[in-house]
Amino acid sequence: MSPSDLQLYSPYAEGMRYLLAQSPDTRDLVPEENEGYWEPIGKKKDVKMYKEIAKAPEKLNKTRGIGIIAAPPELVAAVVADEYEAWDDCIKDLKTLTSERDPATGALVEICWTRYCLQVPMLKDRDFLYREVTQKLPNGVIIIYGQSLSQEEEQQVEGVPCMKGVIRGEMGASGWVIAPLDGGAASSVTYVALTDLKGKFPPALVNQFTQDVPLTVHDVRKVVLKKLAAQHK
Repeated sequence: MSPSDLQLYSPYAEGMRYLLAQSPDTRDLVPEENEGYWEPIGKKKDVKMYKEIAKAPEKLNKTRGIGIIAAPPELVAAVVADEYEAWDDCIKDLKTLTSERDPATGALVEICWTRYCLQVPMLKDRDFLYREVTQKLPNGVIIIYGQSLSQEEEQQVEGVPCMKGVIRGEMGASGWVIAPLDGGAASSVTYVALTDLKGKFPPALVNQFTQDVPLTVHDVRKVVLKKLAAQHK
């Protein structure tokens, strides 16, 4: 697959190209995009962990995790998209408010709402209202891209839960690149995240709070391998 063959869901193509540039498996598909200045944090649980230090006036670091999951990309993507509560124990509630398939690219476009418990004493829950785009490329790579809606977009969405005492957070360009390995028997997984918890949470503490976010790749791996083992019984 050449860069000229890359046809992404157009309203969010810029963000999806950004994700592709952050994965070593798909970097060559978007030569015009800049890869982040990722600093290695270390390696835990077979996940390579990185952070990109925020440059002024930005204050929040981005994080990236890269790891291998011994399962097909389709299974990994299904767990990421449909089984949040199995791999993220901070989630208290999750709703898909709208869902449609883009006829031109086959991308699944959903508006989702999620409520998180930060599991830190005295801190209020956060919720996020975001658009999630899932697209499979001709080379078998699956992209799952998420970003918070703008305030104008939020006003047009019906059915958003209103929770007293919950603070609306913001998700920057985030998501997953799941690339096939070994003829599709395994997957190379890259996860990129940028989260603003808003409220009175100091940026320095947010950066500390999110430094282990790359291990989400391991959390997904555990769920995927459990499902794979159950299928083979």
